Amino acid sequence: LNLYLVVPGGQYRSAAQPEFDHTRVVNKYTIDGKPREWDIFYCFILDPTLKGDLRSESDLLMAAHQTFRPAALFEVRDIPSSAALKQKMGVNSMADLRKYRRKNGTLPRAIIVPAQLAVRATAEQPDVTFITPAAATEESAHH
Repeated sequence: LNLYLVVPGGQYRSAAQPEFDHTRVVNKYTIDGKPREWDIFYCFILDPTLKGDLRSESDLLMAAHQTFRPAALFEVRDIPSSAALKQKMGVNSMADLRKYRRKNGTLPRAIIVPAQLAVRATAEQPDVTFITPAAATEESAHH
């Protein structure tokens, strides 16, 4: 099982350190309530034009396979996940991303890297009940 921490993301926010706002993505929920081993990965967004939260493993993999061409004066500080990249991977300059650059000069829109840790836990799908406007109207009519 895989757990991804996507930076930046809108699911978990920090007023003190907004540069570490992130979204959690799990590739599969546990159904029996038993703890399972989860490998943890960081997903760092590199492309400033990649908008919206990535919410599924397929979204993450697609972003990692898509590329963008950085502008001529593109710098690390232009990368949406620059603070987390610096802290977790020691990325201080564009040269530090050399191994991710394609031969044609493009970079992946996102990179997925092992966090070098794992956890044992459960992840259950939230119990979400949707009330349609018609159902809400019917219920209020009976009271």
